[in-house]
Amino acid sequence: MIKIKNAFVWDNGRFLKNDLYVKNGIFVDDCKNCAQEIDLEGKYILPGFSDSHAHVLGVGLSKLMLNLNSNNFQDEVFSSSEEIILGRGWTEINDKYIFDSITKPVILIRVCGHVAYLNKYAQKILGFNDYFIYENDLEKIWRLLPEEYYIKAFKTGEYEFISKGITSVHSDDLHGIDFETLLKLLNDSKLRIYEKLFTETPWNYEFNKEYGISKIFGIKLFADGSLGGKTAFLSRPYKNSKNYGTYTLPENFKLILDFAEKNNVQVCVHAIGDEAISRLIELFGRYNKHRIIHAQLIKEKDFEKLKNFKFSVQPHFYFEDQKILENIDTSGLMLYPFKRMFDEGYLISFSSDGPVSPIDPKYIISSALKLGFSFEDSIKLYTEYSGNMINEKIGLLKPNYKADFIVFKDKNLEKLEMVFINGEKVYDALTLNP
Repeated sequence: MIKIKNAFVWDNGRFLKNDLYVKNGIFVDDCKNCAQEIDLEGKYILPGFSDSHAHVLGVGLSKLMLNLNSNNFQDEVFSSSEEIILGRGWTEINDKYIFDSITKPVILIRVCGHVAYLNKYAQKILGFNDYFIYENDLEKIWRLLPEEYYIKAFKTGEYEFISKGITSVHSDDLHGIDFETLLKLLNDSKLRIYEKLFTETPWNYEFNKEYGISKIFGIKLFADGSLGGKTAFLSRPYKNSKNYGTYTLPENFKLILDFAEKNNVQVCVHAIGDEAISRLIELFGRYNKHRIIHAQLIKEKDFEKLKNFKFSVQPHFYFEDQKILENIDTSGLMLYPFKRMFDEGYLISFSSDGPVSPIDPKYIISSALKLGFSFEDSIKLYTEYSGNMINEKIGLLKPNYKADFIVFKDKNLEKLEMVFINGEKVYDALTLNP
């Protein structure tokens, strides 16, 4: 057993001087003869942040790929010595022929992850005849990468989350990676991962089984794409076009839902556009205890129908998407109504959707404050409410909860010093050892 002493512990919006006790990775009431003591010398403890929707593998891949966030990313592409030139982060590519002189595949993924650019060489290898591909067609890209690349990317993603004070992630990683490799990575992970499998054939997998401190709990599906890629499915076309976006829910959705209901599996559906959400509500029918991810545009008439669903939301998207919303007729729609959801008792939880956006909790929480959330509620929505989504005891510094916590130098929470997951120190800023 471990005693954590001389610390100020977060308790419903206050820091109180208190000790914590850990046994077998769980907080307990007390220990009379603790085998180990950790003296935190007046530092401040928060529950570990829990990101209710992100991509551990995707974050790692984005760190290994070219960063295309700058306006001059073309220079990096032309100077790359990689056999397959991979990048992510662009918002516009105006000259689609610009990389055709490169005699190796150039694959550049839009910041949203729903659109990719292929030069002529890449098109030939992947079997396409277009410079831009969308949605499920991107899955063909991931087949080009070797297993070793995925392993390195996954471990890189783990470290990125842990180093930000995020101790658990509801992740979505079954993209290109072999399932057996994914299981091994989950089993070895120091980060607590709640995995939702991207699959239209869930009966081929085993759910609610633990792998180390991680667990496979759900199914991930897509009902549409992204606003930036103009593939989010809307009830009215994008301005100056006849494009309504793309509806991508699989035809066997009801079979998947039946399987999930019988096997206590949560179905998590990406849905951004108002029409995607309308159709999703209809298909879910009476099975309304599952999760909707994003829910950025909602028809007024649909809002009450969503009461019993669960939601992973991104408050920062409201601010990131302001320019994109200029291309959409939003009249009569509710836009990013996350605060109203919370006020009316909807079960929501914060998430980053990394690598689409930064995985820094301070970034997400600062956006939530601008939307009217209190600081105390923002902490809850990025800790214990993530656990509430899947009935897991995380996010509270109380007995019977998993011993995932983070340590700051002072109460302003500016300097993260240590991260503990399952009672084990996995990150120390002073030594920089994950």
